[in-house]
Amino acid sequence: MEDQSQSALSPAPADMPLDDLSMLTALDLSALLCSRVCHDLINPVGAIGSGLSMLDDTDSDADMREMADNLVREGTGKALALLSFARLAYGAAGGYGVQIKTEDAEEVLVTLFDTTKARLHWQVPVGIADKNRIKVLLILTAAASECVPRGGDVTVTQTQSGYHLTITGARLFLNDDFVRALSGDGNEIKPKYTPAYLASLLAREQGGTVTAQRGDEDIIMEAHFDEA
Repeated sequence: MEDQSQSALSPAPADMPLDDLSMLTALDLSALLCSRVCHDLINPVGAIGSGLSMLDDTDSDADMREMADNLVREGTGKALALLSFARLAYGAAGGYGVQIKTEDAEEVLVTLFDTTKARLHWQVPVGIADKNRIKVLLILTAAASECVPRGGDVTVTQTQSGYHLTITGARLFLNDDFVRALSGDGNEIKPKYTPAYLASLLAREQGGTVTAQRGDEDIIMEAHFDEA
């Protein structure tokens, strides 16, 4: 169901204690995030399994074997893209308290966007940035690709205080549950929107905010931090 709302929920105040944001515990958050990753992977892994079953069928003809080969290749490519993204966006890639190259984030996102109908326009300068800020950027950019289910453009730029994303397309989609999770509301959150909630927590740890708002012709997502 498409959300045509023109407004976004207001983000929680940056000075609100993290414990007051929601009722989610660390165990709840980890379980929901694991569910999200499994949900993302089940389709491509299922396609790989179907393709292998078709290849094992001794009665399959050349067309069937070509179809099976395509299923395995496409499923493998998408699964690898999702795993690479999850490792950098949700995991402890690079260790704790380190910086990450912006080109590493670009590489992961370019591969991920190859599996979507969205086109990525990456205008973030080459350099290094705090890992948690890169995680926020990764989560927002991946979510932006889902805002144009029939195809569109996602332009990512760096600002003085963080990052700015402009999403345009023939059919724009911004889910209220996503915006709510991005504001830091974890009440009855669905696994699909757990990354948005995580982005909110990561931004707030540095005194920042993340927002998403629908306009007449675009969707704007922004991440602001105390110090860019």
